[in-house]
Amino acid sequence: MFKSKVVIVTGSSTGIGAATAVKFALEGASGLIIHGRKEAALNEVKEKCLKAGGGKTKVHICIGDVSKEEVRQKLVNETIKEFGKIDVLVNNAALFDPSTFTESSMEVYDKLFNVNVRSLIALTQLAAPHLVKSKGNIVNISSDVGCKAITWAMFYALTKATVNHFTKCLALELGPKGVRVNAINPAYIPETDVLSRAGINDEEQQNYVKMANEGYPLRRPGTVDEVADGILFLASEKATFVTGVIFPVDGGSLAGTSN
Repeated sequence: MFKSKVVIVTGSSTGIGAATAVKFALEGASGLIIHGRKEAALNEVKEKCLKAGGGKTKVHICIGDVSKEEVRQKLVNETIKEFGKIDVLVNNAALFDPSTFTESSMEVYDKLFNVNVRSLIALTQLAAPHLVKSKGNIVNISSDVGCKAITWAMFYALTKATVNHFTKCLALELGPKGVRVNAINPAYIPETDVLSRAGINDEEQQNYVKMANEGYPLRRPGTVDEVADGILFLASEKATFVTGVIFPVDGGSLAGTSN
């Protein structure tokens, strides 16, 4: 499906990003750039991608914090140096914080917006000229909470609402140049480490599982593979007439509860 395509996946050392990278390799991507801050984890993902690609996928690792300008430059520059083009950009790197408005602080707000919004936009701006040349596409990883009002994780939700609107606005601008821009909005996915990195322990995480089991119409949380399948669909030639879409992979979360 992605033969001869070059794909960048940020935040791909674990979770959704790692599963997505492996699936791109499985579907024949010729060049794959995986990114994260943990070299050991990235090496593990690289091995999985090489195995999934059956020797036909070349994998390049880029290590660093995507909120740093030099890392974003390195991501794009090394991709062009290694592969000569960019066909797909998957903006997955993000931070989570579970605080309500009254519990949180402007320091948390700044940290979340720096990574989840500013870094995403800045990297996209660097990659956009190359995507215009290749008539490629962008998939932004957002969240179901970017589409509804919540009290918990308020600043995180605000970042994802911004990503959704950025997706629509950029789709309008880049569409005439042949570039599609879409967003995936997952609900709770237990296989990611986003909650652990936010300091939420295993016992507390069971509350999120309970929320999914009792509140989502499908009565369960999702999997990283289910989200990755949605990403690959939007990035593929099966979605050539799809742009500006906010695509939920959420077990019906946005439809409401079925209690």
